[in-house]
Amino acid sequence: MRLHVAFLPALLPVLVTSLLLHCETARANLYFEFGTGIGSFRNANSFFGTSVSSKSGFSGNLSAYTPVLGARSFARIDLGIQTRFSSTESNSGSTLSFGSANIGLRAEIWRLYVGAGYSPINFVSEKGAGLLGLHTYPSNSSYFVEGGAIWRVIPEFQIVAALSLEYGTQGSPSPITEYGLRFRFPLSPKEGGSSPDGSFDGFRYPFGIMK
Repeated sequence: MRLHVAFLPALLPVLVTSLLLHCETARANLYFEFGTGIGSFRNANSFFGTSVSSKSGFSGNLSAYTPVLGARSFARIDLGIQTRFSSTESNSGSTLSFGSANIGLRAEIWRLYVGAGYSPINFVSEKGAGLLGLHTYPSNSSYFVEGGAIWRVIPEFQIVAALSLEYGTQGSPSPITEYGLRFRFPLSPKEGGSSPDGSFDGFRYPFGIMK
């Protein structure tokens, strides 16, 4: 069963306001994240209006999240903004690119996390135009779900192995699939902790604490 997201645009002002209200009080726990990975489209009429599939290609994302619940407890809820971009070649030889800007929510427990997000506006380009050729795709929005495992190398730096699925709200439910690595940089981690319990793993095998 597909997720019904028609009500989500009405929630965007609430989510953005909540994020802004928490940025000052939780700024020590704010983190930035970017990553690259391998992505592919399957039956892409949700994103391009045509039922094409693709070979594996490039996926990337850039995010900023801040805790809104349980910043120093066993579990933590983060609210943020995540931009996503995927570009690959279709089986017919044309280049397909897709971008979205999402309001995202994550739940982090120990070294694992799950998340979801919604973008009211999508951007597409075809015929090799790539990132600079993106334009809005009318009457379509998208949402994604994601999950991953976190290696907290040092308080200022983390590596995340992630898997995500991104769906358009029109047409076929077939997703963009992305898997890869993300690199996370907590802001002022020694003040607020870079994990729910304030710990980190270190970088010596097997994840010994750096002294």
